[in-house]
Amino acid sequence: MNANPLEGMTADKWEKLSPTQREAIRDYSGLSPQLKGLEGWRVEAVTTWGETVRFIVGRSTGWRPCHIERSRRDAYGGPAASQQYASVRKLYQVL
Repeated sequence: MNANPLEGMTADKWEKLSPTQREAIRDYSGLSPQLKGLEGWRVEAVTTWGETVRFIVGRSTGWRPCHIERSRRDAYGGPAASQQYASVRKLYQVL
């Protein structure tokens, strides 16, 4: 028996699962604890090395989602957000 249900996961296998099955095995460890609940907000964050960045918090899809840094409202994606920031400040909610 496979202890980790995500081991060897492929897009094809994922698509064959029901929404309930997907939710039961989805791994949220890639989400930044500081950004949880801020999806859809423009934030100003200070990185751990002192750089100030502004972005809209997004979230990827799939079996191991991560937060993403969307540059604009109409951006479909962006780079993966850091797991840790020195600080995060909400600016405004993006509609």
